[in-house]
Amino acid sequence: MAKLSAHPQTPRAILNVYAYLLSSASPISLPNEAVNSQPDPETYFLSDGTYYKQRTMLMQTEARILRVLGFSVHVALPYTLAINYLQALDVYSDTRSAAPLSQRVFSYLNTALISPQLLFLTHQPSALATAAIYLAARELKVKLPTEEWWEVFDVDREELGFLVVGMRSTEGFVRAERERWRKKIVPLSVDDVEAEIERRTMLETGV
Repeated sequence: MAKLSAHPQTPRAILNVYAYLLSSASPISLPNEAVNSQPDPETYFLSDGTYYKQRTMLMQTEARILRVLGFSVHVALPYTLAINYLQALDVYSDTRSAAPLSQRVFSYLNTALISPQLLFLTHQPSALATAAIYLAARELKVKLPTEEWWEVFDVDREELGFLVVGMRSTEGFVRAERERWRKKIVPLSVDDVEAEIERRTMLETGV
């Protein structure tokens, strides 16, 4: 928040967004039978007192995270690599397919963020970018080199295959999770999370 970034945001903007997302007017609120096209602003209004209290909590949380990370906030992400790889594969020479392919590649990378296999934690950014390009090109029928081009980016066939399966299986995982939580109020409170953990523990242990 206080660090240099492509799009720096004020504490007020961050807290306003979360107030909206946690309100009943939010489109991610479940059960979500019919989202009101004109939500009531009072459901996510932040009073001055609430804002200053939450801003203090936000600053304290940021400080704790930075201490745990040792103030090392550099993160390598696959998005820029994907663009570089597409350029190396000469995809942008065809202006008709370049934009749709880039969008689909980014869609697969975003999908991998919620993968149950935790793909962003278990694989290098170069491998994630390569797998997303491979899937997007096959789906959109964009011609890539016939040789094993992924090896140029230090990705072997086995790892590529695992990532392809992982990215494609995420859709089924999301559907199952949505069905599981369909009749529950989301987001959960801390008490609800603890109760859900206890319930799942009891189911797994049979106690």
